[in-house]
Formats: sequence, C-alpha cells, structure tokens
Amino acid sequence: MEKRGSLTVFAALTFMLIASFLTALLEAGRMYELEAYADISSALAVESVCAEYQPALWEDFHMLGLDGAYGGENFSMDYVTAVLLQRIRTNLNQGGDGSAVMALSPAMAETVEYQLLTDGDGSVFLDCVADYMKENLSVEAAQILYDRYTRSEEAEQEQQEMTGSVENAKAAIEDAKRQQEEAASGNKTDVSTAPREPGRVEENPLDVVLALKQNALLGMVTGEPGGISTKRVALTDTVGSRKREQGTAAVTAETDWYDKVLALEYMDQYFSDYGDPAEEHALSYEMEYVLCGEEADVDNLEGAVNRLLLIREAANITHILGDSGKMATTLSMAEVLAGFTGNPAIIKVVQIGIVAAWAYVESILDIRALLAGKKIALFKSSGEWTTSLGNLVQAFSDGDGAMECADGISYQDYIKGLLFTMRTEKLAYRMMDVMEWNIRLTPAYANCRMDHMLCGIRYRITYTAEPLFSKISMLGSPGIGELVFENEKKFAYYE
Repeated sequence: MEKRGSLTVFAALTFMLIASFLTALLEAGRMYELEAYADISSALAVESVCAEYQPALWEDFHMLGLDGAYGGENFSMDYVTAVLLQRIRTNLNQGGDGSAVMALSPAMAETVEYQLLTDGDGSVFLDCVADYMKENLSVEAAQILYDRYTRSEEAEQEQQEMTGSVENAKAAIEDAKRQQEEAASGNKTDVSTAPREPGRVEENPLDVVLALKQNALLGMVTGEPGGISTKRVALTDTVGSRKREQGTAAVTAETDWYDKVLALEYMDQYFSDYGDPAEEHALSYEMEYVLCGEEADVDNLEGAVNRLLLIREAANITHILGDSGKMATTLSMAEVLAGFTGNPAIIKVVQIGIVAAWAYVESILDIRALLAGKKIALFKSSGEWTTSLGNLVQAFSDGDGAMECADGISYQDYIKGLLFTMRTEKLAYRMMDVMEWNIRLTPAYANCRMDHMLCGIRYRITYTAEPLFSKISMLGSPGIGELVFENEKKFAYYE
C-alpha cells in the first residue's frame, strides 16, 4: 500500500513562523555587524584623512595640522568631506569583491564641528604646543624658568624709573653753572658771587656715555655689523593682521603661565636667533621677530638688543646701589663734579647720573658677551663686575665683552624672558607667521596659511544598506525598508 506524506495547516504555519523568526534573527545579527562595520569604517576614514597632515609643518616644527585648502588658496570643508567620502568608498571596496552580506554605501558625511590652529586668538595654537612639549618639560622645571622670566620683567620695569638719569645729571651741572654766571654778571663788584668752576676728573662718565649714545647701539655690541643678516619679509599679510578663517568648535583652551613657558621652550628648540641663525629660513633671527615684529632681521635684532640693554642697565644699577664701595666712589666723583654748587640735592642727582652711566657701559659689555655666546648673571656679584670708574673708555674701546658669569643666563634665555611678557595673542600669531613663511619657501606650499590648518574635526556619517534576509516575508507582509546607520567620529591631533 502506497504511503503519502501530508502537512497540516498548523504545521505549515508553524514552519513559516519559525522560518520568519530565523530570518529576523539573521537580519538582526547582520544589522548589528553592519553598524559595527560602519563605525570602524568611519573611524578609519577620518584617521586616514587626518594622516595627510601638512608635511613641511611637521618636518620643520613638529606641529601637526591638516591643510583644509589642500595646497590651494581657498579653505573649504567641502574639500575635506570629499576626501573623506572617497576614503570611505575605498575602505568599503565599492564595486570590488566585497561580500553582499556586508555591503554598505556611504549616503552622507557632514561636518559637526572643526577647529583651526588660529582659533581662540591663538590660544588653540599655544595649547597644541603645550601638549607637545609637556612630555619634555616638567612643571617643576617650568617653575624655575617662570621665576627667572618674572625677575627679568621686574628688572626692566625698575630701569624705566631711571631713564634719562645721565642727561638729568649733565643738565643739572650746566644749569647750576649758568645760574652762577648770571648771578655774577648781575653783581660784578661782589667777588663772593664769582662763579665757581666744576671740579675736573680724569674721565667724566657722564660725557663718556653721552658720546657713546650718539653711536648706533647695534654697531657697539656686535663688533662686526657686516655679518648681520640682511633678510626681510613682507608684513602685508601676517596671521594677526588679516581676516582669518574661523573654526566652528567651541574654544576651551586657556593659556596659563605653564603653557607660556612651554611655548618659549618650544621656540628655543625650533626657532632660530642671532646666536644660532637659520640661513635656509625666511628670516635668520626668528625669535627676535616674534619679540619685535619688524620685517627685517637687522631691525628685529636692534629691537631685541635695545630691550636687553634696559634689563642689563636695571640689573647693573641695582648692583651698584647695593655695593657700598661703588656708591662711595660715585659720591666722591659727584662731589668733584657738582660740589661747586654747594647743593646736596644737585650732588645727589649727579651721583645718580654717574651710577646710570657706569651701569650703561657695563651693560654694553654684557650684551657683547651675550651675543658672543657667553652667559651673564641677571644680578652680578662684585667678582663678576668688569668695568671701573675712570677706565670706561678703555673698557669700551678694547672691543671685549664683560667677563662670563659661571651661573649666568644665555642670550636665548634673556630673549625668552622678554617674550614671556608679551600678550599671548601676539606671541602665538607671530610664531605662526614664522611657520607660515618657512613652509611657503617650498613652491608646492606657496599658498599655505596657518588659519587653514585643522587641528580637530568631528563628522557625522550616514550609511545605507539593503535588507538581505528579511527582504521577503514568508507571512506575506512587506519586508523591512532600507537600513540606515549613523555615527559621529572625532579626531584631534592634540587633546
């Protein structure tokens, strides 16, 4: 007897329910894997885009930034987005041998936010520099440098209170002499009113310094003006003066004293100066440019030397005022030069002028020593003092610098002390000027701008995929529609 199989309606429905349940499970598992695949693809693509950082910026200054203009003149996030989508398509192997089971298509990529190195009035740039340098300089070491820089700032401020002391002393003597002559001419019969002449000294420090101040300071301290760099740049389109591109990310970076010290140490490593000029760079004296902001190396060096002179004069005046022997010498000379007035106040003015004159000549020799690579203490001891009253002309004419101080400070450290007093905005923008000019020396990067340099981006990326296991419902109902996956990815060179 022939046997035939049969399937009840209940069994058939049960089989369809089980099959639909299995396909739903498969589709759910596939969706989970597609979501993970999309997330990995986004992260890989964003990192791939940011891996194309500006090479010259890295090679010369070890700073990372993505050129949002890709070498062109105009910044546009559309450029970056187009590259990002191309990377995603490559990673997903569109049109290649990819399995249909994991087939994804990038539907859209939009910028959520981005940040440029120039954002936050330069605070973002300085924050990036600090992040790079924190591995190389501890807080304790930075505190020592901070204390030194603030002492230099205080010394410069003290000097300004004695500006013009030499001129005031000379004028006081001349005024007293003139007044005596006028009094004598008004009463010619009275011998007691005859003018008294100022006493004579072998070398009048007031006259010495007034004569020296007629000379160009740079020539007095460098010794060989012909060896000074003649490079210059145009200041028509600096980072601080032009209209800059602005990022959309909120700026949370705040520059404190530690960040500023780190920026100065960064410059010490990657920027040139008079003691270590960079012949292949746009300017040879880059730290001096950051300090003074002039277009020519010679002008920046002169500005730096003038500022150094203020610091050294202040420190040397402080030394003389604190040395009883030197003060006695200055008082004796002041009494010779102004004793004819019989006025203690004028004698005091002349003494202060002599102190300032003596400190000035010592300071010239200090700067000569610094520019020659020697170190000079901020505040000298008596054993580190070079000049003596009565021998100032000889000390200056020898062409030598002051004696080196064992625990002294170098020229570069004095410059950093001056840079520490600058506003962070000006400091950051001028540092970026130097970077920009040097990058532009390479013809391929002639359009480089620091306000085109991205240091962080966040993207929202959307993918689509066709359903596979649930395309056809065994229960007769329509399958699920197109699958959509969305994620956000952020990348920053510095955190």
